[in-house]
Amino acid sequence: MRLLLPLAAILAVLLVACGGGDDKTESPSATTSGSPTAIASMAAVASMTAQDRSEAEALLKAATLQLEDLPSGYTLDEERFSTNEETAQEQKDNPYAPTLEDLNRFGRTLSYDASYSQEVTADTTSGTLFVQITSALYQDSDGAAEALDFVRQQASDPGFADEFEQNFASSSGVQVKSATVSPMSFAKVGDDRLAFEMKITAVSPGTDTDLDFVARVVGVQRGRGIDSITVLSVGSPSPVEELEDLARTLDERMKDVFE
Repeated sequence: MRLLLPLAAILAVLLVACGGGDDKTESPSATTSGSPTAIASMAAVASMTAQDRSEAEALLKAATLQLEDLPSGYTLDEERFSTNEETAQEQKDNPYAPTLEDLNRFGRTLSYDASYSQEVTADTTSGTLFVQITSALYQDSDGAAEALDFVRQQASDPGFADEFEQNFASSSGVQVKSATVSPMSFAKVGDDRLAFEMKITAVSPGTDTDLDFVARVVGVQRGRGIDSITVLSVGSPSPVEELEDLARTLDERMKDVFE
């Protein structure tokens, strides 16, 4: 099961930053990077003070799901805040991840990520394994809406599934048989939302057994925030209704904080 961590990391790219820098897909705002609005957003992000940072961290933590919101059996693996510079640097080799210019143009100020996992053994072949929760704060709702729109375009690019498959194979060292990315029908939450399902079939190292992984990703935009949930399963995924329940709880938190 060592291949789970690379997969989880790759999946998180889609909505951790809520923006992208792929040369093959033009951002709707790519031609406005020098506009007064874009320049003002960049300046605001660059000038965030220690007090601004503290307030942003408090907002993000209040607007997202916590361990007690998840089904029983999960453990918090890691949580952290990321600036635009940190996010861009970490994903600089991924053509679908955001550049620093992208993040600043959208007016993103800070993000919070928390990853939770279930216990995994060598015999685990079915069940939910991993949940990633991400919350990102923007200068205004227009920037958040534009960022979510851009993610929608990136994930719909025909090359996204190929990049996803190649990254998984190279980072995990396992044989990948197939990988697909497709939009999901999802309950209405937030001011806007998107949902995708990712499927990958890989050969389990040392056993030559096929393992089928399914990751469902939902992003919710509410006011000047974007939050996302990524649920990774092996074998049969949990009913989509469970993810919708989590998304509704998430949306209520966002509504209280961002509106």
